[in-house]
Amino acid sequence: METLNHARETEYQSLRSLMKAAEGEGGTAQLLSLALQEELTERQAQMVRMYYIEQHTMQDIAQTLGVNCSTVSRTLKTARIKLRRCLKYTSRALLHTDATEW
Repeated sequence: METLNHARETEYQSLRSLMKAAEGEGGTAQLLSLALQEELTERQAQMVRMYYIEQHTMQDIAQTLGVNCSTVSRTLKTARIKLRRCLKYTSRALLHTDATEW
């Protein structure tokens, strides 16, 4: 269980780094920015930014948006799957774990 938590935290840190890089320039960063705009719903993109860039907790996001914490968790998971699908050929940092952990 501890190994799974460490692997998940490593994934989240990698995604946070890519999200922050998306504000700058570069190949993968530009693709991530495009994926955020084109592949995610507005709500998914909002939660991804709040969680990964602004680093709010899921509880804070749920409270701010007036939804259940489980809704935030499911929305973030769906967004990660979509982003992973979009970036799987460009970012090896996101491929270190099994897709089921995303």
